[in-house]
Amino acid sequence: MQESGAQPGSSEPGCALKSGMPPDDKAMTSHAVPWRAMATTDLPAVHALSMRVHPGYPERAEVLAEKFRLYPRGCFVLTPGQGIRGYCFSHPWTRGTVPALDGFLEALPEAPTTYYVHDLTIDETLRGQGQGRAVVPLLLEAARSAGLDHLSLVAVNRRGPFWRAAGFARSADEALQAAARAKYDAGAVHMERLLP
Repeated sequence: MQESGAQPGSSEPGCALKSGMPPDDKAMTSHAVPWRAMATTDLPAVHALSMRVHPGYPERAEVLAEKFRLYPRGCFVLTPGQGIRGYCFSHPWTRGTVPALDGFLEALPEAPTTYYVHDLTIDETLRGQGQGRAVVPLLLEAARSAGLDHLSLVAVNRRGPFWRAAGFARSADEALQAAARAKYDAGAVHMERLLP
């Protein structure tokens, strides 16, 4: 799910799937913000933030915990002081498929073909400050580290402009778009990008 929770007209994501920024990846890496690797102890606060920010796209705590367990290297939290104010789940996946909302993955593919950004969520009080832009380089590096040059996601809550600014484009496969709408909502858009 790409960010949900941004204010109308804002380029900052509110929560991923439930997710402009300059298209220059190097420009995004120069803005230092307190994103860090997620830890097991962060999961209760992550789930609480998820339920508060996007109640229309609920996911059980167990589902989020499974994503962390399967690929902790793709999980990040935003901690600008006390508490967790944002989070991101991402993992290797199979190109051309859309994981279900609130569904267990059970296992990651043995031969992944895309790096999937499942959810990018930021607390309402931090929107518009570039925090969403700042996590994108971490996602691009995670994809590279996994040996993948293709990233994909499903944008909801009108977050398409944010992801377009990050180098993503609407997928041309209409069957894939239909699958995204069926699993999320009528406004969901499947998006993808290649690494240079």
